[in-house]
Amino acid sequence: MKKLLLGLLALSAVSFAASNPGDSATTAASKSTAEVGVPMEVRVNILPKEGRLVLVDENNKLIDKLVFNHGNIIKGAATADSIVEKEVKLTTDNKTAFGGHKVTFSAKDAGGTVIKSTDKFTLNGHGMQATDSEGSGGSNKLVIDSNIIYREGEITTGSSDTEVMTKVQSVIPATEINNSKLHTGLYVGNGTFEATVKN
Repeated sequence: MKKLLLGLLALSAVSFAASNPGDSATTAASKSTAEVGVPMEVRVNILPKEGRLVLVDENNKLIDKLVFNHGNIIKGAATADSIVEKEVKLTTDNKTAFGGHKVTFSAKDAGGTVIKSTDKFTLNGHGMQATDSEGSGGSNKLVIDSNIIYREGEITTGSSDTEVMTKVQSVIPATEINNSKLHTGLYVGNGTFEATVKN
């Protein structure tokens, strides 16, 4: 019974912890305090060293998902292209030298088609319909054409090279952001970023 009671108390403490958004800022004036909080968790997954190819970021952390978050942008207010840049390095988990092999990076869309830097990478609107309208004249553009720019072509590694790096940029042109027919809402494009090693 005591264990059950302690468990319920712990659950209650979690349930009634500060949330985000939290109290009104004016609450502090009337009650002396106001709170806001978010859940916190620390985790790590340790993997074995087996001589496998890995893609890592600038801090040599394995990349789970290459995410380019352009954040919230106001339609019609862009004065320049929106650019988000990441660093991607190909290496092995035990830092084995590539020994003069050739490396090729490639970005692919959800269908597996290679997207070169000059090709359009389509971001699709989520939760919208072509009949949706807003503003005068209505808006019915439900896709954004962006670009994924990276180091293309074969890269010949040196005999002692243990990593090959490329910068990867996601670019949303200002003309797309400022298009008067663009519907407001969330746009997402999915695909993969890959590296190939060959003799």
